[in-house]
Amino acid sequence: MQLCYGPIACLALFAVVLSLTATDTDANKVHNCCTKVSKQKITGPIIGARLQKKALPCVNAVIFETEDGETICSHWKESWVRKAFFQLEMARKSLDTQNTTATYP
Repeated sequence: MQLCYGPIACLALFAVVLSLTATDTDANKVHNCCTKVSKQKITGPIIGARLQKKALPCVNAVIFETEDGETICSHWKESWVRKAFFQLEMARKSLDTQNTTATYP
């Protein structure tokens, strides 16, 4: 089965597919990666975070996971972002230390 009947039809089909895959309706949501970041402070409880390095179209970001299941891309230069990420890392390291030092009868 032939999908394209000429160069114009193939180009039109390619443009439609590209526009559908490139549409991003919310800059704060993570799809495959963060392509935009928010500077707005997260007010809800944060349960996790990870760093994303720049590799276009992805940008440098801290990706926070909230208690209500949201995943938010935040600007890594914001002071509240650095503080929240540091606090999460310290809590994780503290839990790791507690788990490795636990004694079993």
